[in-house]
Amino acid sequence: MKAYLIPGSGEDLKSRNYQAVLNMYKQFGYEPHFVTIDWRYKTINDWVEQVKSKISKRELENSLLSGFSWGAMTSLVLASEYINPKRLLLFSLSPYFAEDIPSLKTWWLKRTGKRRTENFRRLSMVSLSVKIKCPTTIFVGSKEGKELNYRVNEAHKRIKNSKLILMNGVKHDVANPKYIEAIKKELVRKVRN
Repeated sequence: MKAYLIPGSGEDLKSRNYQAVLNMYKQFGYEPHFVTIDWRYKTINDWVEQVKSKISKRELENSLLSGFSWGAMTSLVLASEYINPKRLLLFSLSPYFAEDIPSLKTWWLKRTGKRRTENFRRLSMVSLSVKIKCPTTIFVGSKEGKELNYRVNEAHKRIKNSKLILMNGVKHDVANPKYIEAIKKELVRKVRN
């Protein structure tokens, strides 16, 4: 089975140790694929379309789909609107859904950009979450910030077949050794079941 990994905003394979996650997928018998995204001047609708152009519905349906930060948001949208994969792993799901925008810091939104923010305003977690039917694991570090922690807890409550994994002392970094270990434990648990 293929395992796809969508990185965080502005990142590529060399931005952080994404290779550690890909190597782990391979260790557990998956065929790992890093999904490159052209982030510059693009919105989440563009990111979703880029992934659709690279992964067919059939491939996605029979895969493990994962993403980090804005890549996790992109994965969630793909799983809800395109087709549910066999399994969905959301690493540090960003708090940029319609329900989050009113409470975000002004400087966050300014840095995000007007077009992206307007696009995020139309992205409802409530609407998307009911469409997720696949087993979903949501990962979050205890030091990622209250907005992100709120978002992942709400996502966990709304996505029916989901599990939440909290990693103590971990910031917003999927390459943190504690993060990698948590992913490994989840993959081991699934293999045993």
